[in-house]
Amino acid sequence: MQIEFESLANDHFISSYGKNYIVINEKKYFERVVLLGSTIDNCKNIKTILSESLFFNKINQFKQTEYNFILFGTGKKTEKIPMKTHEFLINNNVPFESMKSISAFNTYNILLSQGKKILVFLELDT
Repeated sequence: MQIEFESLANDHFISSYGKNYIVINEKKYFERVVLLGSTIDNCKNIKTILSESLFFNKINQFKQTEYNFILFGTGKKTEKIPMKTHEFLINNNVPFESMKSISAFNTYNILLSQGKKILVFLELDT
């Protein structure tokens, strides 16, 4: 099944998605991605989007002023984020949410339309 959203005004929106992929700005991404504004990192070589090393690599890559919310799309079911990741987010007062990926696609588009700066970790296994 493929879902498409019409009348999207932002090039960074997830414009459509299907089994194991998303489309952003007319480009298809597979497996897992990390998004922040126009930066899209296709993480094909990572086993899971919840990898602590991936998370801390991205946190060190971006300044905290570049995002004000972190969203985790964990695939077909909601997964808990690793304890070290959770502790970092709590200790640094970073708002976050973990949910099924399909819900994360919609949440991402809504938050982006509200002008939020979102760092997103998406497992595209839907």
